[in-house]
Amino acid sequence: MGVKYERIIERAVALGLPIAEYEFRNTKKNPAPDPPFLIYFCSEDQTGTDERNTIRKISGSIELYTDRKPDHDLERRIEREVLFDIEFHKTTAPIQSENMYQTAYDFNVVQKI
Repeated sequence: MGVKYERIIERAVALGLPIAEYEFRNTKKNPAPDPPFLIYFCSEDQTGTDERNTIRKISGSIELYTDRKPDHDLERRIEREVLFDIEFHKTTAPIQSENMYQTAYDFNVVQKI
């Protein structure tokens, strides 16, 4: 089996950017950060019904949000420091209502539980 999902998230945290699972909750006490920041999430499928053969297939996503334009230097860091040993699909799109760009990295990992 390859790299575990949790290890990928640890690598993303190590980049030092604000990061949250699913979303930042914007409150007076804890306001959402200014870009750049990362959001991550996943969906999982489990196969195997006995204790020795439980396999989890995880479809993960790490999204980079940047101010006004894509940040190619940060994208390269994510690709070199976080996702260097797994296949991924990258999509970049403007979020015009927020004056931001989103670069999404979608990937799949399979790990034994």
